[in-house]
Amino acid sequence: MNETSTKHILILGKHQYMVENLQSLLTSAGYIVAGFSEVEKAMEEYKASELDMIVYTGAVNPKDFSQLTQWKDTLFPEALTFEHHGGPATLVKEIDVLFAKSAQ
Repeated sequence: MNETSTKHILILGKHQYMVENLQSLLTSAGYIVAGFSEVEKAMEEYKASELDMIVYTGAVNPKDFSQLTQWKDTLFPEALTFEHHGGPATLVKEIDVLFAKSAQ
């Protein structure tokens, strides 16, 4: 990832261990990452002035997904949304590809 274009990512997942694992992988890849297992906390505690992507893990409640997406659309309408259902091995590459495609 290009150091001069650091991206901000918010992760929402039902299981804290999954959130922490993905957060660690993405932070190691150079992204600025905040992870949450509760939608209410995500909306209350995310204080960054930028958001480039929300990553949802596979076990997110549809109501929470909808609620956080609506929040994103209001505050960060340009931010991408990514639903991650696979294993952690492909996460960084998939996100890199999505950001590259969105820049075209």
